[in-house]
Amino acid sequence: MVSSGRLSGMWPVLEARLEQQLGERCRTSQRLSSPWTSRAAWAVSMPTLGELVVKIRKGDRAAEKTQWCALNLPLLAARGSPVPSIIWHGPLDEEWYVIVQRRLPGHSLRSLTWPLLDQVLELVELQADADAFATSEDRDFAGYVAHVLFDDWDDVWRDASSAGVDAAALCTRLRDWLEPVWGLRLPARDFTHNDLNASNILSDGQRITGIVDWDECGLGSRAIDLVVLAFDCIGDGAGDMADRLFARAAEIAGEGGLRCLAGYRAVASLAENRRKGVDGRGNIVAVERVLDRLGGR
Repeated sequence: MVSSGRLSGMWPVLEARLEQQLGERCRTSQRLSSPWTSRAAWAVSMPTLGELVVKIRKGDRAAEKTQWCALNLPLLAARGSPVPSIIWHGPLDEEWYVIVQRRLPGHSLRSLTWPLLDQVLELVELQADADAFATSEDRDFAGYVAHVLFDDWDDVWRDASSAGVDAAALCTRLRDWLEPVWGLRLPARDFTHNDLNASNILSDGQRITGIVDWDECGLGSRAIDLVVLAFDCIGDGAGDMADRLFARAAEIAGEGGLRCLAGYRAVASLAENRRKGVDGRGNIVAVERVLDRLGGR
């Protein structure tokens, strides 16, 4: 078994598994970003299969989530969404799970432009009305959002508020802001990416060439993806773009739904920084700006 402590050096084990499963050796490999204790990714080139992205992850129902992606991402691709195609997935050992995807062209966005924002809005519309044919087993993300916000699932509120005095005060503000919509649960009708930040949008500079990292995708309100991207825009100082994204999210999910989705993104981001031990002061400021902006709607 490969331990998490050896994650950054586990490529030889993975390479042997890929050769066994795919029938050819890797010509080149390059690790993408710094590995977490529970996941890592490599860019790989193979003689006939071409340019690939190879990911490994463990825990957090990794196998089930990957299998759900493999079943449902082709439905999005059939609508014209530039999602990666999965060519193989399976276990590395009893702990780690592997997913191999075609590598899409383009580079991660550093910032949005208005023409690219128009394209994002069009692509998110392709995610609408998925519940009639998608596999819904255990991927009701709209239900999860409601449970986190109103039933204290996964200790998200606890972790968010324990990140310091400022974070605790912000969590109190968030709870007060959510009070008018307390208990609201949005329908799980659309495909949702659930982490549609700029780094997961690929572009050649003129057009969007791919949307990647669908590892946590599920069914919910597609408005959550616009909300996530709007938070990114606030952090980048692009408030006018954030306003447009928030406005469209409210058209999709209603003003109450927008409040729930923004509240979830806020508290989840605070908790994630706390769990990673990241200095979250910049995030706290960004969340405060979001609340100030939405409070005037």
